[in-house]
Amino acid sequence: MSSVQEMIGRLKPVLPEGAVTADEDYRCGAAFTVQAPIEKLRDVVRMFDEGEFYLETMTALDFEDTFELVYHFNRYEPKSRIVLRVLCGQGQTPDTVSDIFAGAAWLEREVHEFFGISFQGNADMRNLLLPEDADYHPLRKNFGTVQAYRKREEIYG
Repeated sequence: MSSVQEMIGRLKPVLPEGAVTADEDYRCGAAFTVQAPIEKLRDVVRMFDEGEFYLETMTALDFEDTFELVYHFNRYEPKSRIVLRVLCGQGQTPDTVSDIFAGAAWLEREVHEFFGISFQGNADMRNLLLPEDADYHPLRKNFGTVQAYRKREEIYG
């Protein structure tokens, strides 16, 4: 059994039914997509760390009714990328994972800067690129005039 398969085997028992989906053809650039509830974020990320995955990147998606945090984990072997998706309500503050993956501190700052999502436990939420006094989040759909602001369910079904 490959390392990715072992990781999926460890994740399935702690997540809801149907939370792990495979992409055998690697069409989306990831072998698996994992949907985790926000309260299990740190537990799942810790499992990736224990499985010797590294955090490639993270970002967020803005929908009319919610945010979605998107983490990409990978290993140094072919077709090992796993996408972790975590729904985050408009007023929710997810826990930081920067104490598990140090590089997440900068990625969380970037998500905070562009989407306005703060991370509980990240002590440095200063802007990286925008002016210090910026009171806007340019990747939010309500920034400027956007006609494509839809609910997550309308897009993903």
